[in-house]
Amino acid sequence: MRGRKKSEDTRAAILRCAAEVFSQRPYHEVLTDEISTRLHIGKGTLYRYFASKEDLYFATLVDGLTGMQEAIDAVLTPRQPLARTIEALTGTIIGYFWQRRDFFVLLHRHETKLDPSERVEWQQQREAVVARVGDRIAAELGRMRVDPRLAVEMLFGMIRAVCLYRDDTARPADLARVVTRTFLGGVRAGFQPRTARPAPAPSRTRVAAGKR
Repeated sequence: MRGRKKSEDTRAAILRCAAEVFSQRPYHEVLTDEISTRLHIGKGTLYRYFASKEDLYFATLVDGLTGMQEAIDAVLTPRQPLARTIEALTGTIIGYFWQRRDFFVLLHRHETKLDPSERVEWQQQREAVVARVGDRIAAELGRMRVDPRLAVEMLFGMIRAVCLYRDDTARPADLARVVTRTFLGGVRAGFQPRTARPAPAPSRTRVAAGKR
């Protein structure tokens, strides 16, 4: 006898609930019973979709990262000005996390604790974004003036800080504009090429007039 067909809606509901629960407590304190109870489904149903708590935890991260990657890809177009690209990227990431606070907390807390084999897919996606944004920065500002990777990592750090310490009354679009202006202003000023300092003028020794 064939098992019942899996539902994408049920899978998505499990992942959303799991993201909320995993973000509230450390991994080892989370019980799958709580997730199934919140969703009013049997524990057996949950295990039809995810074989273990570990599988569910990792699937929660991957699902969130995949959705974010798709959103980022949609705004990284090479034909628009750099400022517009940065603002679109920043607004997309902030907006994505704004609507998925549980996922942001989960990623912020556990990203560095993933097993290396589990980080491969996320790292590959992240490197692709870093490379694409870095190339756009280098194309406008020049690689001799700016380290593209360092610049992108600084941008990501600013975005993470905004998401972490955000004011719930703020608007993602406004925050994206602030981050973009601050980032581009700092990059353009901070990575200016060094120019040789003019040689100091020779010091003039004042000779005291002798007594006559």
